[in-house]
Amino acid sequence: MDMTAEQCKRFLNFIMGDDLDFYEEHLIDLTDEEQNTFFLDNPDFMSEFPVSRDRIYLLRDKSFRGILRKIKRYEGGKRDGKL
Repeated sequence: MDMTAEQCKRFLNFIMGDDLDFYEEHLIDLTDEEQNTFFLDNPDFMSEFPVSRDRIYLLRDKSFRGILRKIKRYEGGKRDGKL
């Protein structure tokens, strides 16, 4: 199957992106019930972020997602020895 450069880029972003990116692109506009079902069906989703399942509604807040990204970068820097 041949893909255009744009399709390759989108596919790689999908594969290499983190759960928060996927949430913003595909799940943020789902209803609460649909999101709850998705999270129940995919228990490992968002496991790399410090957010509890009963507070998942916080993901709709842009500032909260920004804080999660900063935490992930900080934690990644500690593991990589960059801090």
